Amino acid sequence: MENQTLKTIKAGSICTVENGNGKFGIVKVLVIDDKQIHVTIYKNKYDLRPSQIDLSTLSCGSLYDADEEIGVGHAPLFREGFNNWKPIVIDYEEVTSDNLDGYEIWKAKFHSY
Repeated sequence: MENQTLKTIKAGSICTVENGNGKFGIVKVLVIDDKQIHVTIYKNKYDLRPSQIDLSTLSCGSLYDADEEIGVGHAPLFREGFNNWKPIVIDYEEVTSDNLDGYEIWKAKFHSY
């Protein structure tokens, strides 16, 4: 990743991203390492890219939600793939130990890649 995005995105960044279906989603950056960016993908989707968001409305959802949208608590993405989503930082929220549950499980199983 060689653009402005790399200089501004850090663990805790809340970013809008293109979801590939003409809509926009929200991710929270959990960890950035040499090869990957680990994120939470929220279920929230928007027709227009939001410039701000009420963080209390973000949810990963549940398989039991009626709206059929679901997020992902932890997703490891190669940097190039993440950059293809055209992320834009709109906010920041400290990464908590609860946020890292999925990452820690992934790390224990796939500590090298």
